[in-house]
Amino acid sequence: MNEHLKSLIDDNTFNEPIEEIKETHISYIFLTKNYAYKIKKDAKYSFLDYSTLDKREFYCREELRINKLLSPEIYIKVSSLTDKEGRLILSNDGLPLEYTVVMKRIPEKYIMRNLLEKNKINKDILEEIAIKILAFHKRTKVDYHGKYGSVQNFKNNLMDNFKDLECFIGDLFSNDEFNILVARNLDFINSNILLFDKRVKKGKILETHGDLHSGNIFVTPENIYIFDAIEFNPAINTTDVAAEIAFLCMDLEFLGKDELSRIFSNKYISESGDKEIEKLLSFYKGYRACVRAKVNGYRAAVDRSAKELTKKYFYLALKYAEELQ
Repeated sequence: MNEHLKSLIDDNTFNEPIEEIKETHISYIFLTKNYAYKIKKDAKYSFLDYSTLDKREFYCREELRINKLLSPEIYIKVSSLTDKEGRLILSNDGLPLEYTVVMKRIPEKYIMRNLLEKNKINKDILEEIAIKILAFHKRTKVDYHGKYGSVQNFKNNLMDNFKDLECFIGDLFSNDEFNILVARNLDFINSNILLFDKRVKKGKILETHGDLHSGNIFVTPENIYIFDAIEFNPAINTTDVAAEIAFLCMDLEFLGKDELSRIFSNKYISESGDKEIEKLLSFYKGYRACVRAKVNGYRAAVDRSAKELTKKYFYLALKYAEELQ
């Protein structure tokens, strides 16, 4: 969607008034009383290509496919938007000008991160999330050939993170600290090549959620809904299940919820029988912390809070690196 088409959206587009519009760097989300309509921007980056209508339709359908495996109650359908007297409307008749993922709206007060701040998340909830994620993993595509899960591919991703953090040496952390982070991670990879290769052959590299943190989970009185799985790049969301588990663990520990992190990982490991995760967990938690440091680093020049988050995530990654054996 471009700005011109966005200007053609009004309260008649979705058959009920628009209460709020949210914007990310890749999407617009129009919120009505009962629904959320996610429309992809006409955008192209190194990691994503929404630059044509056909591609936006394809990725809308991919988003629906993968997220329905997790939360079928939220993800309803993909609908086309067509022209009616100079305005956009939801309709399967006529020439599609854009596409939207139609979702049930859940109040933001139920986002897990908000509930964590109020100490309203307990052991039972984390164990239920672990079971839901395990069930999801059993139904997704497996990368048995190591197209995305090879040691070299992952090492390349790891080094890309480090390169993006180099510019903060001397400002947010010291050169010695940075070198320790890099060296310990590379040593761990080089010492465990056989383990990484075995993970591929055992089918542990698969299509994951890819962005599993407390901001992408609703915890309502009726149910738990995991949403907003990555659909736009299989190189990002096709990874070791250990990396998936590590993301939420790292997020919980970043928020000071270490015990909840242990409950979540222990439940997934016990239910899956995948004991190798224990050896990989600190490594992948460090990787996820580096990704979050990098993402915040992109905004650090114009946002002081992002700069502080970059620093905090870096030192969390360094802590995990020091745990590696």
